[in-house]
Amino acid sequence: MGLGSVLAAAGDLVLPDSCAGCGRPGVTVCTGCRAQLCDLALPVLGPLAPYPVPAGWPGCYATLRYAGVAASLARAFKDEDRRDLVDVLGRLLADAVRRAVPQGGSGDSGGPALVVPVPSSPAAIRRRGDRPMLLLARRAARLLGSDVAVEAGLDLGRGTADQAGLDRAARLANLDGAMTTRRPHRIRGRHVVLVDDVLTSGATLTEGRRALLEAGASRVDLAVAMVTPHRSPTSALPFRPGPD
Repeated sequence: MGLGSVLAAAGDLVLPDSCAGCGRPGVTVCTGCRAQLCDLALPVLGPLAPYPVPAGWPGCYATLRYAGVAASLARAFKDEDRRDLVDVLGRLLADAVRRAVPQGGSGDSGGPALVVPVPSSPAAIRRRGDRPMLLLARRAARLLGSDVAVEAGLDLGRGTADQAGLDRAARLANLDGAMTTRRPHRIRGRHVVLVDDVLTSGATLTEGRRALLEAGASRVDLAVAMVTPHRSPTSALPFRPGPD
């Protein structure tokens, strides 16, 4: 099934008040906005990296550029309580996770690959009343079936500032050592796919991966629904294949 068909199926599951992309009444994502999402599909299916590339970066799988309608949907889901978008965004995330998990599962002795969402801060949980990335991870896992299982395995062990508006160095410093694993015994020896909605500087995923590896994960891959396209001084997409 092509990306357009996937988005169409996802967008027709519920009938909200308006399209989250343009405000047209009656659909989650209207036909015109779905077409724009297809235009934002990344031409590269392999692992990507932000620019500059964080130290030890393993590559990250993604589906769309975070721009235009895609950015509007991501903001509406997280900040405007548009939880009717969980299926649309969950399908985009599932597409990226699928490429991070070998066909037939992780192949390790610990069972299916674990999909671990980046944690929300306690303040964000109080403000939103839920954990948006956990919702997306669960939806993606349901779509992918028995090859994956969701584990809400990360917490923020200390307070952090809002990442919005921080430059790359400040993002890295803000998150350095901030994440801890809830149940290390459930991570130890497992193949983990750490997921987030958007890749910007890579600071959040870098910190989450550090915590998971320290907890004993055998391998930590990265997957996101979208990647920001404006981190390069050139006009080209600021991504390139990660190290082997």
